[in-house]
Amino acid sequence: KHINTNSLRLNQWVYAKTISLLESGKIVACLGGEHSIPYGAIKAYSERNSFSILHIDAHADLRVAYQGFEHSHASIMNQVMTLSKPPQKLVQVGIRDFCAEEYDYINEHKNIKTYFDYAIKQDLFSGKTWIELCEEIVDQLGENVYISFDIDGLLPELCPQTGTPVPGGLSFEQAVFLLKTLSDKGKKIIGFDLCEVAQRDSENYWDGVVGARVLYQLCGWCLKTQNGSK
Repeated sequence: KHINTNSLRLNQWVYAKTISLLESGKIVACLGGEHSIPYGAIKAYSERNSFSILHIDAHADLRVAYQGFEHSHASIMNQVMTLSKPPQKLVQVGIRDFCAEEYDYINEHKNIKTYFDYAIKQDLFSGKTWIELCEEIVDQLGENVYISFDIDGLLPELCPQTGTPVPGGLSFEQAVFLLKTLSDKGKKIIGFDLCEVAQRDSENYWDGVVGARVLYQLCGWCLKTQNGSK
């Protein structure tokens, strides 16, 4: 109960802060930490823009709740898609850990398109190129795109200290190329979050190194899509 109450307070604080920043013409990025933290930001964006979400993650995050927690990394996308003004489309990439409830939810909602990791790899092994897949993924999105990037969407060796690593996933280069394709296709990145970057071992900085470079790429491609500059 205590955690649920404080999670609600955090959501309200992030929402209010995002509204203030958007009104001043800023682009908002949320860094976590637990993947539920961008809920308030996405809610604020939803009241101002029509947009799609590109969700890179190992998990579907579509549970109604998880282990008694009303707001958590396991339910963020469910809560986003049940906003009074939800995103036009949720496109998920790299998903490889999900429950039956989430699988049914995906199949029941036409505004959710999930590129499961096993299906991506099957296509690649069968001769489809990553360029072709990225173009297909990006074509599912509207003009304005919000990116929700959970670091565990990458290969586990790139984020060994994250909370819930899962075998499989995208390479760093594949993720960056997907971001580039957004720009190449004329999409506008209106905001983003990067979550679940963790460093539990004080002598192992690898997660931080990878996380920082993902953040650098997100910032760069976000700015490039504002005006098409190099």
